[in-house]
Amino acid sequence: MQTYVSLVKFTQQGLQTMKDKGVERAEMVKKNAQALGGRLVQAYYCLGEYDVVAIWEFPDNKAAMQAAVLNASLGHIQISTMPAVNRDEWKKLLRTTIGKKR
Repeated sequence: MQTYVSLVKFTQQGLQTMKDKGVERAEMVKKNAQALGGRLVQAYYCLGEYDVVAIWEFPDNKAAMQAAVLNASLGHIQISTMPAVNRDEWKKLLRTTIGKKR
């Protein structure tokens, strides 16, 4: 499984309906990803430019893109999703690309 990071902002509609539907929608987002073979690793609710940072695992870019589009189409969030690699993978990539052994 590949790792993805989503940066999420609540829309005005999402904020206005948060009290009545916030938890329900969060579960729906999670279930939508599961239906596409994905898994929510962790979600962090934040102060600042983004309201949520979510860490996902998906089988491939296509599934990650489908989940992002599906979840954004619900109307309560704007979402930007990007592939990510962990530190150990990054170090291997650098060694392969640059040829350094550190």
